[in-house]
Amino acid sequence: MQTLVINGSPKADGDTAALVNELAAHLEGEIKIISFGSDIGPCVDCRTCWENTGCALQDGMQEVYAYLRTCDNIIFASPIWFSSLSGPFLNLASRFQAVWAAGYFQKKSPMLKEKKGVVILVGAQPQTKEAPLRVALGIMKYLNVHRPSVIEICSLDTNRLPAGMDEIALKKCREAADMLNRR
Repeated sequence: MQTLVINGSPKADGDTAALVNELAAHLEGEIKIISFGSDIGPCVDCRTCWENTGCALQDGMQEVYAYLRTCDNIIFASPIWFSSLSGPFLNLASRFQAVWAAGYFQKKSPMLKEKKGVVILVGAQPQTKEAPLRVALGIMKYLNVHRPSVIEICSLDTNRLPAGMDEIALKKCREAADMLNRR
């Protein structure tokens, strides 16, 4: 089993990482984690992908595109900033534009196998998950992840209770790992 994790937190030991690490500790198989500080730049809207396969930018995303074709699971993890996914997460996710463009402009199937998914959202303010969750699920749709095979994990009061101590979120991480481990 192969799992791709996109972690949009700039904090290597922060709240988002605590939940990613808990989930990863219970996953079977290979795990590829792409996070803030990788060599992947954001989409520059050059529109090469409108008429050509792939992306014109040659960086670490080329390896991610190859992994997307074969991975079984995808996990999106992000802190919530101003009721949105983090800027670093959106920069990384913007590069999925090439997958979307293949289907929309070129009418080509991106040849991605169906995947299971998890969305991890971490924030200091309760009641802020709706907009970032909607965006994350929209992106997942283009990567061939569809409900009901998506689990949401939220820790949304981290100023009071750090995610690494949020027993409900930690339990959901273990449950999500069990779901992803089932083939």
